[in-house]
Amino acid sequence: MAAEEKSSSQRKNSGFERFWVFLQTLRRNSPKTAYFFFFVIFPASLWWWYFLGICKSPTAPCPGRRTMLIALSIGSFMVGCIVGFLFSSYGEESGTIGKVRDWLLGGVTGIAFADLSRGNGGALARLLHRFTIPPATDNDFALTVSITVTYLSLGFLFMFFQRELILNVVLAKSRAERGDLDGTRQAGLAIQKLLANLPPSVLAGVTDIGETDVTEAEKQDLRNALDSDDVSNFLKQAESAAKNGIPLDWDTVSKVAHVYYYKSYFAEEKQKPVQVRKALDWIRRALAMNPLHADLTMKYADMLGADHQTDAAIAVLEALRVRPEAPAVVEQWLGYYLRSIPERVDDAIEHSNRFLSFFSDDPDTAINLAYAYGIKYCERLRSVTQPDQIASDLKAKILVYLEKGLRKYPSFCSDVQDWTKDPSLACLSTDQEFKKLLEEASKQSTASKSS
Repeated sequence: MAAEEKSSSQRKNSGFERFWVFLQTLRRNSPKTAYFFFFVIFPASLWWWYFLGICKSPTAPCPGRRTMLIALSIGSFMVGCIVGFLFSSYGEESGTIGKVRDWLLGGVTGIAFADLSRGNGGALARLLHRFTIPPATDNDFALTVSITVTYLSLGFLFMFFQRELILNVVLAKSRAERGDLDGTRQAGLAIQKLLANLPPSVLAGVTDIGETDVTEAEKQDLRNALDSDDVSNFLKQAESAAKNGIPLDWDTVSKVAHVYYYKSYFAEEKQKPVQVRKALDWIRRALAMNPLHADLTMKYADMLGADHQTDAAIAVLEALRVRPEAPAVVEQWLGYYLRSIPERVDDAIEHSNRFLSFFSDDPDTAINLAYAYGIKYCERLRSVTQPDQIASDLKAKILVYLEKGLRKYPSFCSDVQDWTKDPSLACLSTDQEFKKLLEEASKQSTASKSS
């Protein structure tokens, strides 16, 4: 029996302790305005309502009068809360609740002016008279007016401070944690569409969209996907959030980085530097969140190269190459960037050959090798008085790899022709076999366009 009483006492103590902990937590998390309303205004209202129920004699209460005035007080307080809620709306609520606030303000103002113009108080006065107990005197009416104004003001202030100090803060945190910007899904669909339709050479950054066999209609379709209203609004919201210091999650940041990266493909020449800088900015944000992301690291190197930061692009690629998750295309890109540096042409050839060991039919790498061997060939000719066997072997490799690349991309012949403007490749401008190969590719390109 004693054990049961002891167990019951422990349960009571445990329940009291939990309730006490709840009260302490509520006290710590509640703002001072809540204390003021619950521990000052509410007890004062209870005393005031009791006092208002006393009629002619202190011992003769009027229950009907007290009930009506309590109802008027609570109703006025709730109306004040609604008005305070509407006036403290912000952010996304401005487009919905803000309109209701404007309508309410205009309606109340119109009604007030209409009633004042009548001279007898109008509908508002008749409404307040209903909260008095007959026979109503001027003092009773003045009391109802004062109670209405007082509790309207208290309700407005209560809700205004609760919204500003608690509810708006909680809503802002919830929206920030969710990080679900409008258009996120549409941006993801646009990215998937690009991945499905762009050639691998463009996705790898080796060739520009203008150097591929993608038709103008397909290019326009992809451009429209990137420039759609949903994607544009998504980018604007992300930019605004970043400027205002609102934290964005990985999914949002990575999508913005990808969209700007692909938009740089379709940008006009004058706008391309701007798109490249935006892509670099957002790719850096994404890599700050996930520094080991191999694909974005590749895209970062690509944009550095597009921004004429070749040394930085090479450094990023060489750092990525030694990581186990590095894709094979790193070898191709290093072959592309290093081919223009005379002292590292051998490294470019090594990287390109390593990539060809995985993808032997890749035309872009073949063109990279033709360029690199062209550098070595012209350098050899400058160092000897007559072409020797080494020079002949180098020239043969140029023609083999160039023919392999132009067979796939004959339209690239105009770019290859521009190689001869580089002093390091000037010797090719007089080579008849080189010219013949370009002429055949040019005819093939013209025939494919006409067909």
